[in-house]
Amino acid sequence: MTTPQHPEDFLHAMRTRSAAEDGIFWVDDTRLGVFEPEAARRVSATNWHRFVMNDRLVDMVRRRRSPEVRWSQVRSAWLTQLHTLATAEHHGDLIDRMERIIDERLGEDVDLVMLTQDVALRSMLPVALSGLTAGEADLVRRDLEMKLLRLVAPAPGGVRHHLRFVAVQLRSGLVVRRVLRQRARGKRRREQDLADPFVDLLPQLGMDRALDVVTTVLTAIGGPPGTAAASLLYEFVRNPEWQRRLTEELCAVDPVEFLTAPTHAAPVTHRFVKEVLRLWSPPLLLVRHNNHLFDFGKTRLEPGDWYLLSPHLIHRDERVWKQPDVFDPDRFLPGAPHGPADRNCYVPFGWAPKKCVGANIGTVQLMGLCHLLCNRYHLSVDRPEDLTMALRFAPVPENFRGRLALRRPGSRSTDLELPENCP
Repeated sequence: MTTPQHPEDFLHAMRTRSAAEDGIFWVDDTRLGVFEPEAARRVSATNWHRFVMNDRLVDMVRRRRSPEVRWSQVRSAWLTQLHTLATAEHHGDLIDRMERIIDERLGEDVDLVMLTQDVALRSMLPVALSGLTAGEADLVRRDLEMKLLRLVAPAPGGVRHHLRFVAVQLRSGLVVRRVLRQRARGKRRREQDLADPFVDLLPQLGMDRALDVVTTVLTAIGGPPGTAAASLLYEFVRNPEWQRRLTEELCAVDPVEFLTAPTHAAPVTHRFVKEVLRLWSPPLLLVRHNNHLFDFGKTRLEPGDWYLLSPHLIHRDERVWKQPDVFDPDRFLPGAPHGPADRNCYVPFGWAPKKCVGANIGTVQLMGLCHLLCNRYHLSVDRPEDLTMALRFAPVPENFRGRLALRRPGSRSTDLELPENCP
């Protein structure tokens, strides 16, 4: 089977076949689609179990093995560091950065997809790699922005653009190397970010593998969070009743509780974010290499085969969700009949134990954006009834332009002061 030119066509074909073939079938001669929730969980978990980093470059040149480092060790270091960042102070700083970036574009007619990408990337960059000079931060951002544009429109600009892309990528890598080396030598201050735990592991990792680790987390903040934020704005605009419900809740939220535990302080907003991620979780498809034998009865997945996973298709599966194409955050109320059949059916951040380490902070970021939209800004969009969603590398709203203005001059949402005239 050949992949259709347009992702929408391909996903529609996959959804139809998944419903008819119980979610497991050969997409073509080389790739098995694993779209049944429990099978997807099992394959993902088993392949992750002993997933190790590549050997260091110097060891590959000398044809010897490097000290083994499992990606589970890397993940553990990230989770430990993220636990230290899960505080009211750090959550407040994240929302404050988002606010400052949006304030730079107030009153302008903007592409809201690119604005949310900018807001998500720049606000999350200090979480991934902080303490950068202005020039260093600009170079890292340019690298991530160019990677994003290549996903949206592959290889724009021909050879010259490709050479410029490679040059920026190399220079960004040099920034990461310099930061890690200078922190290790005491020439640069240690920071509470996701890069810092690997300074102490440099002797074991080597600089090449440490660069891979930091690049992985930088790439993770340079696309999916922004597309999720754009999808959130898309549903916010399309659902005035949910705008009202979120505003009522967030106007009355306790400031300390929201920054400390936002999902408990604002459950309506949390359900809204969860439903956005159910319908529009990025990326749409994941391609993985298999290392184990799996017998699914009708077919087998052999070591060396490739397989596809898709949270998007699982989230649209009528066998496990009722009315899956309807936007309804109340499906996440306890006992809701149209909610998920079990926890394997809701996987916007992937499958345990390889679930995205940034799931919690990503949720905080999206809930913080809701707070800004309800308390600080007024968003206006031309012809919201005509908005559509395109399926590319991730769901992306089309022709999504609008303007943000202050709701009440002088208010600061990161202070979380209750507005005097909350609508």
